[in-house]
Amino acid sequence: MKNMRLTITAGLILALLTLPAAAGDFEDGQKFFANKDYARAVESLTKAAEQGNVKAQLQLGIRYHIGLAITRDYQQAVYWYLKAAEQGSASAQLQLGGMYDDGMGVTQDYQQALTWYLKAAEQGNAVGQIKLGNMYTHGKGVMQDYIEAHKWFSLADANGHEGGSKNRKLVEKHMTSVQIDEAKQRVSEWTAEHSPALQKVAE
Repeated sequence: MKNMRLTITAGLILALLTLPAAAGDFEDGQKFFANKDYARAVESLTKAAEQGNVKAQLQLGIRYHIGLAITRDYQQAVYWYLKAAEQGSASAQLQLGGMYDDGMGVTQDYQQALTWYLKAAEQGNAVGQIKLGNMYTHGKGVMQDYIEAHKWFSLADANGHEGGSKNRKLVEKHMTSVQIDEAKQRVSEWTAEHSPALQKVAE
């Protein structure tokens, strides 16, 4: 569990570092954080977030989540993750799903976790696809369904997530050959339906 938390924290910090810059208050906030002027940094970042800047909303969520240069506050993290998630940020949708999954800043709710993981997964987020596969594997927030789990693990594998292949092999131990073929068919159908849309996002 400790190693998992360290991995999550490292991933969130990486997400912060790779957020693209934007003009105005968001950019000012980055400069203030770099100069360790945290009060002005939070002020600028919050102003940008309140004006609808999705990058600022996501960054505030992450910072409140892990307590990076801000006092850790899970409820504030949820608040800002939700703002960004509603604007279509797959990263925010993934993190919001995790907050519901773990009951951090909100009452634990596996169905809500499933909803947000699905939104992230549908946008091609590999971690969201893994999370969704796990939900179907263990019947969390949804009826246990190894076929759907296999589908999402396969999509994550195709998306470059090393856990995709490993988890798919594990669920295959509980599946018949007919079920595995059905899962593969679902992958083909999903890919045909979503690839053009995902290509547009990438562009």
